[in-house]
Amino acid sequence: MGRLLRHRVAPALLIAQIAYIAFIGLLLSGPDTAEIDHNAPSVADDVLTTGLLLLVVLVMGGGAALLGRKEARAWAPPAVRGAWLGLLGLGEIAIAAAFLNAARQESFGPDTVVAALAVAVSAAITAACAGEARHALRSPGPAPQG
Repeated sequence: MGRLLRHRVAPALLIAQIAYIAFIGLLLSGPDTAEIDHNAPSVADDVLTTGLLLLVVLVMGGGAALLGRKEARAWAPPAVRGAWLGLLGLGEIAIAAAFLNAARQESFGPDTVVAALAVAVSAAITAACAGEARHALRSPGPAPQG
């Protein structure tokens, strides 16, 4: 069951999270109402937010590859796999905390259901990352040559 979660389910959940980010990005890219709302973000805020979002997507995509592709696991050294998946696991904990905070501030409704689903997905990915990182850090490195 653990192997199924780590190598099949978690990569699919990560791809679903990336698709969710893209979908929300498309929804929010509609007409700009900042002039009406009087809350136009600065250019620096826009660049920082976009850069951070791309970094998160990169970490998620790399994690999906490390968890789901045997070739990627074989290519990456164990310490790199462990560190990357550890970073991804911490990021998933932050995502779960953000959704829990949002759900706590809202009355029960569709947003609460989405938040509960997001927390469950993040918990599953965190468990898979922890298991695979532990496995990567315990596995022996390549045999010395010579």
